[in-house]
Amino acid sequence: MLLPNVFVEINHITNNSQWEEIEEDSRRKAAYLLMDSLESAIEVAVVNMDTERYNLAMDSLDLQVQVLEKKGVSVNGTVTLLAKQNQMEFHWETKKSKYHSDFAAISFIACTNMGKLLDVKELEMENKKFGKEHLELNSNLLMAIMTRSKQDLQNVTFTIKNKEEDDVDDYSVCVFLRETRERIFWSTTGCRKVFFNLSHTICNCRHLSNFAVLVALYKVESPALTIITYVGVSISLVALLAAIITFIMCRTIQSPRTSIHTHLCLCLFLAELLFLIGISKPESKAVCGAIAGVLHYLFLACFMWMLLEGFQLYLMVVKVFQAQSLRGKYTYPFAYGIPALIVIVSTAVYPEGYGTREHCWLTMEKGFRWSFVAPVCIICLVNLVFLVVTIWKLIQKFNSISPDLTYLQKIRLFIITAIAQLTVLGCSWIFGVFHFQRRTIALAYIFTILISFQGTFIFILHCVNNKQVRNEYRQWIANFCNFLKISKYSVFSESTRPSSSSQVGNSATSM
Repeated sequence: MLLPNVFVEINHITNNSQWEEIEEDSRRKAAYLLMDSLESAIEVAVVNMDTERYNLAMDSLDLQVQVLEKKGVSVNGTVTLLAKQNQMEFHWETKKSKYHSDFAAISFIACTNMGKLLDVKELEMENKKFGKEHLELNSNLLMAIMTRSKQDLQNVTFTIKNKEEDDVDDYSVCVFLRETRERIFWSTTGCRKVFFNLSHTICNCRHLSNFAVLVALYKVESPALTIITYVGVSISLVALLAAIITFIMCRTIQSPRTSIHTHLCLCLFLAELLFLIGISKPESKAVCGAIAGVLHYLFLACFMWMLLEGFQLYLMVVKVFQAQSLRGKYTYPFAYGIPALIVIVSTAVYPEGYGTREHCWLTMEKGFRWSFVAPVCIICLVNLVFLVVTIWKLIQKFNSISPDLTYLQKIRLFIITAIAQLTVLGCSWIFGVFHFQRRTIALAYIFTILISFQGTFIFILHCVNNKQVRNEYRQWIANFCNFLKISKYSVFSESTRPSSSSQVGNSATSM
């Protein structure tokens, strides 16, 4: 009768509303002491148990015990324990011994309220120092207790029921509870996430002692990342605005390719402005979904214009006589219509895909992010084919007997900038895919820097790196300086010129 009495008491204690009145650190220590008491009671009861398997379920606690080894009991093979839709599985082989007093038992407990009472806010990752992160339990707190065994369990699999069936895989990690003299914290050492879906997370652990396993939400929250994002995007917005003005005002570079650059920069400017204002505004689900949908459309439009630039270069080198055929009446429906069609289809298929728990972007649920990643990969691949064919034809023209060096050098410069642009835009989102799939500090910084400074890179590639544009800038600066000199001279002349009344007075005095 020990375990039922202990469970009744712990069930009553954990459901008591007075926990909220206790100071946070004291509450955490008291909850940990309660877990320790529960563990001690289970170990005492299991040793004296006269059955091979025992189950006990209450509102906030669920226990299953399996005796693995004792006189008359010998378990060999896979052992599975269940508690509140959570599963623990491992392989056990009873070792032969001349002593008949060897005893081994495993207990698996699911605690509904204990995790909330502990409210542990520190996480130690294997490749990361301690940090107070955004932590939120997405499972019951689980305890696995091995009683009086000389064997260590080296490979234990936990199938853990998620509390919320949402796209939490962005940040979920498998952790266990550790205690030192200074702190109680979660740790990932020896535990890894094997599989995730909406309802369950599968964790594999290399060790087993008296510990807890759960799924936590881990989010990289670094002030440095925030500063890089805001500074980088702000600089990019200024650079993109300068590029748009340059492409419109600079007459010497007017061409279909310049028109493509103008629309590319315009789409990227609007996307980054909306990113800066609304990416972290998930309070209203409808507004957040709308922001995510518009961002989806604008970023796809950027890649469409980049594809058109690759095609334009292909026409200029391979189809010379059709180089001017890429006009607005063809490009606008293609560059703006196809992204709109993708967004419309995506919305119709899965409208809940826009907006996540943390950001106004595409959810990972049901593979929805492939509605952006797949078109981007296809566009980058097609563009790469265009560029390879263009470079091959360019090499052949350079090897001809009388090449037009000026034209070919101009094309070569265009190709270099197109490759650089493809690298900047394409690689940034490739890093983004890896970052969303496996969040690490290194990928977070690489992705943040590349995305934040996209506009700056494009301004450098197409404006600063262009000799005609630099000459135009010099002319604009010279005209502006001349204007300032003329204005300053006019003001000085007006201030030094005597008034007509003064002149008349002076004439009268002289007479």
